[in-house]
Amino acid sequence: MLNSAPNIGYLKAAWAAFEGISGVNAKQSYEDAGLIFTRINHSTLVRKGDVQVSTMPVHYTRHQLRTGFLGRIENEVRKAVAQMEPILEHQLHVPEGHELVVELEECLRLLRRMGNRSLRILVRPHDGVELDAILCAEMRVFLDSPRACLYVALIDACSRQQFDLLADAPKRSRVLRSNSYGELAGKMATTINAALTLSYVSPLAA
Repeated sequence: MLNSAPNIGYLKAAWAAFEGISGVNAKQSYEDAGLIFTRINHSTLVRKGDVQVSTMPVHYTRHQLRTGFLGRIENEVRKAVAQMEPILEHQLHVPEGHELVVELEECLRLLRRMGNRSLRILVRPHDGVELDAILCAEMRVFLDSPRACLYVALIDACSRQQFDLLADAPKRSRVLRSNSYGELAGKMATTINAALTLSYVSPLAA
């Protein structure tokens, strides 16, 4: 159910399980990957450490196992976005002429295709809107634990001069970590809102 919080412990374990049999580890044995299999009736329970990361039929391929991990990870990602999006919509001060964009479907397409584990959330100008100052913000949210990297810039529409609003900010303001995705969304909103209070962003406050 999307109204439930994402299971952070499961996400960490599922990504570790997926990584253990993918990419450079594609030929690694299940044992070396730390996977444990238990046969129960007509199903096989798959664990990574103490966490059950998948349920498979009795017979399956390595590809199907990887796909199974990603399918369950996708469900948790949808929960994370459902937790973050209303907080950002309520707390983030999106300037007039701009919009908040959560690239969920693109994220999930790349997740299913290549195991991508990050989500882009943007603040960008509406198409066709003329502005004196353009805000470009990117929140790169990672899907294995509640953490994010932020980039916030202001562009003068005439000179195209660009100001990095977090250039002098401490690292903890640009690289955020939290205990939950809801808390992370609040931190991202607070950080961007604070960046927009700087004097040279006054054209956006009009």
